[in-house]
Amino acid sequence: MALTLPVQTSEVIGIDEYVEHVRTTVDVRDLDSVIASAHKLAALANHRTFLAEYLCSGLRNWQQFQPRNEYVSQSFILGHGPGFFVRANVWTPRAESDDLRSTQYRVTFYGIAHDHNFSFLTVGYWGSGYETQIYEVEPGSFHPAEGEPAELVFREQTRLTTGKVMLYRASRDVHEQAPPEDLSISLNLMLIPPEVDLCDQYYFDLRTRRVASVHGIYIDRVLLLCKLAGALGGAAPVDVLLGLAARHPTARVRVAALEALIELGASDEVRTLSDRDDHPLVRALRARL
Repeated sequence: MALTLPVQTSEVIGIDEYVEHVRTTVDVRDLDSVIASAHKLAALANHRTFLAEYLCSGLRNWQQFQPRNEYVSQSFILGHGPGFFVRANVWTPRAESDDLRSTQYRVTFYGIAHDHNFSFLTVGYWGSGYETQIYEVEPGSFHPAEGEPAELVFREQTRLTTGKVMLYRASRDVHEQAPPEDLSISLNLMLIPPEVDLCDQYYFDLRTRRVASVHGIYIDRVLLLCKLAGALGGAAPVDVLLGLAARHPTARVRVAALEALIELGASDEVRTLSDRDDHPLVRALRARL
């Protein structure tokens, strides 16, 4: 299950010192090393003014603020290094109107059970904190497609209160968050290895214990490229599609490449490649040939 770490410290550090500590001391690929550094994230959370100072400075220069931040408006990138970045997430109380609430829930993922294709360390920085139900799923134990069953095991319901430090493990810990009672902020150490782009993220239906949807920004982009290559033909790079179909680590991409090859008339190559691939998604495609 997601780990609550028993961290207590009176140390106070700033964001630059924290980023430098992670950069020089923490092996961001080793969760034991990350856990050992949890007291430093708690020490950053003990600095009660650094975030307000940072955001007020950003407001004074709002036209140049966070120009490379591709996350939603509630996330602020505070620093980064090789394989990691640090962000602040703002969690708003439940909106009053239905229209605002619908937008709020889409942006914040309230009420949507999901995993993450990366691990991260988090601490409550401000407010009462969001409430969350935590489940655990064995990576690779379910068919990676919408509507497929997944064995989600309930672990706990908890709240990310101020000073509480937790570790969420990639593709294993699933949570469904609910709005906090008041404006709340968390600080996150995001552990982002290069291969994260090759991993899917899953949303789950907790009522039926099934996969609700599958996402991955990089993967979805490659899927679209494969689809367009098959639809538009012309100068489609068949050699690239063959390589994706044979070697890409994500089954969804292999299937998309195979489907594009079918559209381009390379059925013999598709049969050969699909015969070598035992993944259920590829087997389902092969059955349709």
